[in-house]
Amino acid sequence: METYRHIDAKPLTVNVGAEISDVDLRQPSPEAQADIRQALIDRKIIIFRDQNLSHHQYAEFMRIFGTPVKEDIAVDDGHPAEVGAIHIRPDEQQRINFWHMDHSFRDLPTPILSLYAKLLPPVGGDTLFTSLEAAYDLLSERMKERIEGLNCFHRVTTTQNTKRRHTAEEAAAMAKAPPVLHPLVGLNPANGRKFLFVNVPIYCRSIDEMPTEEGDALLRKLYLHVQQPEFHLRVVWRENTVVVWENVHCLHYPVADYFPHERKLWRVVIEATDRPRAA
Repeated sequence: METYRHIDAKPLTVNVGAEISDVDLRQPSPEAQADIRQALIDRKIIIFRDQNLSHHQYAEFMRIFGTPVKEDIAVDDGHPAEVGAIHIRPDEQQRINFWHMDHSFRDLPTPILSLYAKLLPPVGGDTLFTSLEAAYDLLSERMKERIEGLNCFHRVTTTQNTKRRHTAEEAAAMAKAPPVLHPLVGLNPANGRKFLFVNVPIYCRSIDEMPTEEGDALLRKLYLHVQQPEFHLRVVWRENTVVVWENVHCLHYPVADYFPHERKLWRVVIEATDRPRAA
């Protein structure tokens, strides 16, 4: 397992995840910041407990990973535009309960995302993550040879969150946008590892080099493969927990088991600067 000089990072599974302690995110040293960035590359998902951050301090901490973008979800009054609020209100059913990656339908998909727990149900509301690097590693050699060099179309699809973020006219215009083409096997330049660039079928549809039916069957098989527990991390939220993950190299699943209770997480999205690279 990896070791770091300026942070204490405890691995949470063999393949993915680490909990980092003894760091105050309001004032991490430059050396601690460098170790945090490396831990994210190494472990894909990093967790910080008991962090007492204002919305401005949260956005400032996230700058160590890149530039936070203006949120397209609701922002609480007085909060900076970079800190959104994912707020499931009492008696509202969360419906984004499936494995997915955010923004794969963009030419430049979001590289890094973070959530900060501010209001939680008495029990439930965990988030699952799965590593697309670990999922690629455990493919058979025959399957790796079969998918090398293939490209997949990603399309915008309306979901529960689309209705929160956009008017009906904006959503209709987005739905008409042409699909973007991304490699099915990507290469992470930060660590040289290959990863499966797959997403939920409502976003990830058809392989460019295959007939539609054959390509869709292959994508369904790969989408099921990445869901295996061997690649998983389950985050049990506590108040003031901060989670940061490599969105392009992971899928996540918000568990919708807390109805009719309330849940609010702040969110920061890091600006994309590169397209996914083919392996």
